[in-house]
Amino acid sequence: MKRFLISMLAAAAVAFGAKARQPETGYRGFIEWSNDYRTQKPFLGFESRIGTLYTGFSTSHGYQFNPWLFVGAGMEYEYCSKLKEHVFIPFVHGRADMLFGKFTPFGEVRVGYNLVNNMADKGFYFSPNIGYRFNWGRKVGINVGAGVSVLLNKVNSYDMVVDPNGYVWYNKIDSHYEKKAFFSFRIGIDF
Repeated sequence: MKRFLISMLAAAAVAFGAKARQPETGYRGFIEWSNDYRTQKPFLGFESRIGTLYTGFSTSHGYQFNPWLFVGAGMEYEYCSKLKEHVFIPFVHGRADMLFGKFTPFGEVRVGYNLVNNMADKGFYFSPNIGYRFNWGRKVGINVGAGVSVLLNKVNSYDMVVDPNGYVWYNKIDSHYEKKAFFSFRIGIDF
């Protein structure tokens, strides 16, 4: 871990010294390490909220239309070891790279749908992020970004009925949409 941190700091130092360049028109790809920090209720909902970290990787590929506009598609996989849950999200990726002298910030949006059969998190995915692109060589950049990820999923409400014989029945009352928002952090490369 110590070597990894030193390597990343050295790469950042080299990137700061390099002249900032905008991405070139044509194919562009991203590989990123992604993290989402969530606070959520346990399954039964009686206990207090717990903090969980989902970590994984994402990749997206697409076309750079001009020096500042990228549109593509990708996939994200994350895993939470505390809850033993998986998240798998195909998404559409839009990104704007800016250039202000040597300062190269970016803004991006990812829109997708979580396909995993975990009913607590299955649903629509929206993730806007802002960050900074460090130039690293002719066509490669290191990206560091933070933002918010939002999951919107359909939740069913049930009423529990116990009949005189001791049998338990669950009657569906209604369905509504539940929104979950959490902090996200990504670091990766583009090529």
